[in-house]
Amino acid sequence: MAAGEVRKAELVKLAGGLYMPGYVAAILAIPEQLVEERRKAGELIAVETGEGYRYPACQFTPDGIVAGLFEVLAVMPIRHDWMRLEWLLVPDEALEGLSPLEALRAGRLEDLLDIARDHEGQDPGRVLSTEETPGDITALLADDLADLDYEAPWEVEHGPRPSDRPLSDTGKGVRVMKGSGLGPLVSLEEGKALLAEITVDDDSTDWAASELLAADRIAEKLGISAATLETWRESGKVIAFCKDVHGFVYPARQFEHSRPIEGLDQVAGYFPSPEEAWEWLVTPNLYTDSAPPIDRLRSGHIEEVVRAAEGALDYQ
Repeated sequence: MAAGEVRKAELVKLAGGLYMPGYVAAILAIPEQLVEERRKAGELIAVETGEGYRYPACQFTPDGIVAGLFEVLAVMPIRHDWMRLEWLLVPDEALEGLSPLEALRAGRLEDLLDIARDHEGQDPGRVLSTEETPGDITALLADDLADLDYEAPWEVEHGPRPSDRPLSDTGKGVRVMKGSGLGPLVSLEEGKALLAEITVDDDSTDWAASELLAADRIAEKLGISAATLETWRESGKVIAFCKDVHGFVYPARQFEHSRPIEGLDQVAGYFPSPEEAWEWLVTPNLYTDSAPPIDRLRSGHIEEVVRAAEGALDYQ
């Protein structure tokens, strides 16, 4: 595994993991398409993965975004996604050993703005957009090592030298922070083992924002027959997730007075899968009065929710 990929795995661990766009939309109480627009505008840090853009958890709080981050990103000229994340997480001697993220949380916004502005004098050729930069950041970091008069072959083969090299000025207006460097290259097997240590299988159902019940339990809860429930599922009147070869599970939140919420079938038809339909229904949406569409259906705003569903996939 390339050193750059190992470094990315380290950054993901430091960031507390990565969020999917739908989860970020729920945190910020905005439509998912606006999350994408804020990413493109540089207002959120997002890193490109093999499955699309994902959002480092460290930039969020239960109430939204870490205070001051928007202002800092606005004056930070670095646009490469992984480099922005690394800058946010790496300790800086100018901050007495705190990382920029830790300094923000400590209320040192003005200090951070000054440090972010210091990057404005760097060589424009070193400020690479996400689109222009390959997924492996090894070449970018190797360029910094060359500025520090390191011998790249030694670094690649043996890892960083043990010398305690102080903070220095390259003469290009770039602030260079002392760090551990790339570290040694590892084999594919060792890399897989490192990733396995920080990978967590998420089998939770928190994303569903509802209790999920098997067919027999939901039928008992509603006081209906299993045959009636199956008829509803086959006709698209209820949303069900295929659990395994033995059957389905049903979000309990879609029922009211022992029946599916009216309008649910109209909305579900606009989505390619039950999971995508349900995630949209339980995520707060700007076009449904900033409430989860499922709750607006429950209160009788069927036409409003159907209109919002019609355009839900236009920006994906």
